[in-house]
Amino acid sequence: MAEKKSEPQAVAEAVVATPAETKKFDWTSLNTLAIVSLASAVSVVGALVAVITGHIALKQIKQTSEAGRALALTGVVLGYLHLAGWILFGILGVIAQVLLFSGGFGLDHMGPDFYEFERGMGGMHFGDR
Repeated sequence: MAEKKSEPQAVAEAVVATPAETKKFDWTSLNTLAIVSLASAVSVVGALVAVITGHIALKQIKQTSEAGRALALTGVVLGYLHLAGWILFGILGVIAQVLLFSGGFGLDHMGPDFYEFERGMGGMHFGDR
């Protein structure tokens, strides 16, 4: 007579009996410019390079069906954010210079307080105030 197994025991044996197949990633199908785009996007001066190489990589990936679309998109987005940050930083710097030289901070232009402010903390005299 054949032994009857309970249903959970039979399922557990079936799971153990079939080895799980793992599909390995094919690194040769990855677009090189997508990697360059992501790598240059995280550097300080590579924002423009990231945007350019990211767009080229996206076009190549669309034509050749290579892997790396997410890398290229991430490089493009980070590149644009980096460029926007530099532009904003430049605009704020110009505004600060205009306010500083126009007396917007309450300092007379080329007066003694102005030079003390310009020298920074080294020019302040805390003991005689």
